[in-house]
Amino acid sequence: MFLSVGCGKEGPPLPPLQLAPALVTNVEARRQVDEVRFTFVLPTRNQDGSTPVSLERVEIFAATVSAGAVVPTNRELLAAVHRAASIEVKPPPLKEGEAPEKKAGQPVVPKDDPRPGPGDTVTFVEQLTEAKLKPTYTKPAPVPPAGAPTTPPVAPPGATPTTPVTAPATGQTGTPGTPAATDTAAAASPVPKRIYVIRGVARGGRPGQPTTRIDVPLIDPPSPPGAVSAKFTDSAITLAWAPPVVDPGVTPLFNVYVPDGATPLNPKPLAVPAFERPGVEFGREECFIVRTVQRMGGVSLESTPSDRVCTTPTDVFPPAAPKGLGAVAGSGVISLIWDATTEPDLAGYIVLRGEAPGDTLQPLTPKPIRETTFRDTTVKPGVRYVYAIVAVDNATPPNRSVPSVRVEETAR
Repeated sequence: MFLSVGCGKEGPPLPPLQLAPALVTNVEARRQVDEVRFTFVLPTRNQDGSTPVSLERVEIFAATVSAGAVVPTNRELLAAVHRAASIEVKPPPLKEGEAPEKKAGQPVVPKDDPRPGPGDTVTFVEQLTEAKLKPTYTKPAPVPPAGAPTTPPVAPPGATPTTPVTAPATGQTGTPGTPAATDTAAAASPVPKRIYVIRGVARGGRPGQPTTRIDVPLIDPPSPPGAVSAKFTDSAITLAWAPPVVDPGVTPLFNVYVPDGATPLNPKPLAVPAFERPGVEFGREECFIVRTVQRMGGVSLESTPSDRVCTTPTDVFPPAAPKGLGAVAGSGVISLIWDATTEPDLAGYIVLRGEAPGDTLQPLTPKPIRETTFRDTTVKPGVRYVYAIVAVDNATPPNRSVPSVRVEETAR
């Protein structure tokens, strides 16, 4: 017989688990002259990998630092005085068939809740006013003695690095801290900058780990492109422009926008001064602008917009000529058949006929017909006829294809 003996006393209750959200991901930073635009993806898990994520809000902190000045510590940067924005996040949606009471402490989320939720992409825009451009940190960094080895600063325990984040270009993904292939070399001398950091805050108030810092250089933007032109085809609009003059070793990139657009039409910055936008709508004017992009430390610095260029595509493109025309003679009739063309704006076909040798063909059908067959019952026995088919579209005025390959047949 085995006997288990205990003290009979219950221990103190364990404290509730304090969850903290994981890092935001896919951080992208783009400066357009007097504004900085961030996009990032909200986490769907907590730091320990558990779900659902406890995320009440996302906080963005920013501070301006003079050229060559000592950068703030994390404790200083994450102070309330530097909080640039606080974005509320709605709770994760309930799983199918799950009752609201199974998530104690989390309110039921209405379907029309405008707040972003876990996994959503969030956009934050900060206007660079004079007050925000005025440096908060101006104390010069100590100058190392002549001949002393240069080593990167070591972040204190628990702090995030103070080196610039390499945010991926628009439409791209990347690993923070890995320079992009198109990055411009770091400036030869220190420049003023605005430092940003982003962190999530749990519903219990516990902050998550902040992101790697994003250093946005406060320097003059690159020059805009010039001589922007636009051409159209039946399926696309093509833009071309003259690149600006840049310093040796600098590779200019480009983003294309619609006027007042916030997101480039191109998925990633263009390395060539040309862009093709698929799709056209005949009769509707479309306008575009182009910005030069310079990459520094993983942040995209964009120029002022180019002069806008506008174009109104018009349908001057005829349909393809019909193919596969064949003719069969019968008693008092010659029957024609051909392959259908695939243009979406096809109005129909016009049948042309002439007597051999067919120097001049005249239309047999005064209006376009939709069928791909035709019976010519006006033939005279013993006469040899030449036929061709022309496709016509719905444009105003209509566009006509070149005639199909001719066929000949003798009436019976």
